[in-house]
Amino acid sequence: MRTLRSRFNILFILVIGSGVIFSLAAVDSYDRISEAQDSMDSSFQLRNLVGQLPRYQFDKDYFEKLKTLRNQLKDENRRQLLTHVIAAYGSRNPQLLSRRAEQYESFEQKQYKIIKETISAEKQILYRNGTLAFALPLFFILLLIGYLKMGLFNPLKRLSDRMLDFLGDKYSFKFMIPEDNEIGDLQRTFNSLAQRVLNNMDELKDLDRAKSEFLSIASHELRTPMTSIKGSLSLLKSGVLGQLDKSSLRLIRIAESESDRLIRLINDLLDLAKIESRSLALKKDWVPLDSLLEKSLEGLLGLAETAEVRLKLQTFKKSIEIKVDADRFQQIITNLVSNAIKFSPQGSEVLVHVHLNQKGDLAIDVKDQGPGIAIEDQELIFEKFRQTNGTQESQLVKGTGLGLAIAKALIFEHGGMIGVQSAPGQGSTFYIVLKEWRKAPVEPIVFTNKSETVNETTKTTPRAAA
Repeated sequence: MRTLRSRFNILFILVIGSGVIFSLAAVDSYDRISEAQDSMDSSFQLRNLVGQLPRYQFDKDYFEKLKTLRNQLKDENRRQLLTHVIAAYGSRNPQLLSRRAEQYESFEQKQYKIIKETISAEKQILYRNGTLAFALPLFFILLLIGYLKMGLFNPLKRLSDRMLDFLGDKYSFKFMIPEDNEIGDLQRTFNSLAQRVLNNMDELKDLDRAKSEFLSIASHELRTPMTSIKGSLSLLKSGVLGQLDKSSLRLIRIAESESDRLIRLINDLLDLAKIESRSLALKKDWVPLDSLLEKSLEGLLGLAETAEVRLKLQTFKKSIEIKVDADRFQQIITNLVSNAIKFSPQGSEVLVHVHLNQKGDLAIDVKDQGPGIAIEDQELIFEKFRQTNGTQESQLVKGTGLGLAIAKALIFEHGGMIGVQSAPGQGSTFYIVLKEWRKAPVEPIVFTNKSETVNETTKTTPRAAA
C-alpha cells in the first residue's frame, strides 16, 4: 500500500467506481420516475374513460378498449377493480355500473396521490444521485491531482534540482531519508550514482595531478639535455671540430631543427602544466598594444619571408593600452599569426586588425587566406594535440597541436575570449576579445628655454609590417 502505483490505482478506482455507482443509481431513479409517470398517465386515461361510459346503452368499442387497457395494467388491485367495471358494463346494469365506477374512481384518486408522491421522492433521489455522480468523481480527481503533485511532481522537482546542483558542483548528501516508494528508490539510486561519480572524480583528479606533475618533471629533465644537444650541434655546424661535408652539414641542420621543435614542445608542455595546476603567475600591467603587436610581427618576419607571405597591421590612429602580461600576450599573438602564416598560400596576406566590437570590447582579428576550417573542426582545434587535416602541403605546417590550446588558456587567464570564424576555401579569422583596455594617456607638452616643443605625434595611418 506504500507504493505510488497502488495509491494511484486506489484513487483511480474511487474516481471510476463512485461515478459508475451513482450514475447507475441515478439511471435507476430515472427509470422509476418514467414508470410512475406512465402509470399516472394510464390512470388519468382510465378515469376519463370510465367516467364517460354510457350507462344505458352498450358500446362494443368502449367494451373492447376497456379490456385492452386492463390487460396492460400491472397492479393487481387496479386490474380487479377494472374487471368489475367491465363486467358491470357488459351486464348492461346501469345501477351496478355506476356503483362499480364510483369504487374505481375512488381507488384511482388514491393511487394518483401515491404515484405523485412517489414521483416527487424519486426526483429528489435522482437529483441527489446525479449530484453525487458528478461531485464525488470530481472530488477524487482533485484529490488525485493533489496527490500526484505532492507525491510525484514535487519530489521529482526536488530531485531534479539536486541533479542540477550536482552538475554545478553543489551536490550535498545531507538529504532527508527517502520515502519508501518509487521516488525514494529513484533518489537512493541517484545518491549511489552521485557517490560513485564523486569517487571517480577524486580518482581522476589525482591522476590528472600526477600527470601534470609527471609532465612538469619530465619537461624540466628533458630541457637540460636538449639544450646541451642543441649547443653541441651548433658547435659542430660552426666547424669547431673541422669543416664538414655537405651531407654531414645537412644532417646536422636537420637534427638542430628537430631539436628546436622538441624544445618548443617541452616549453609548451611546461606552460600547459602550469596553467592546469593553477601555478601560472601573470604579471599584468598597462602596456601599449601597438608596440606588442609590432614586436610580435617583427619576430615573425623571417617565417613570413620564407613562406612568401605579407604581414599587415591595421590599428587605431590613437594609441591604446591593454592590461595584460606582456610576454604571455605576445606569445598568444605569435601563436595565432604563425599559424596564419603556415596555412597561407604564397603571395597572400595575413592581416592583424584591431577594432572595437558591438559591446565596446577590444577585438584583435588575425585573418589569413588559407584553406579554411570546417565547422565541425572549429571547436576541436582549441583542444590539446588537435590539428585540422588541411589541404595545404607546405613544409611549414608542422606543430604539436598545443599552440591554440595554450593561447585559449592564456586568454581565459586574462579574462578574455578567443574564437574562429571560417569556412572551407574562404580563409580563417581568429579573434581575441579583451575587456581591460584604455586610451593611452597623452604626454604633457614640455616648453624649453629655446621655445622648442616636445610632443609625440599621433598615428594618422594604419600600421603595416612586411
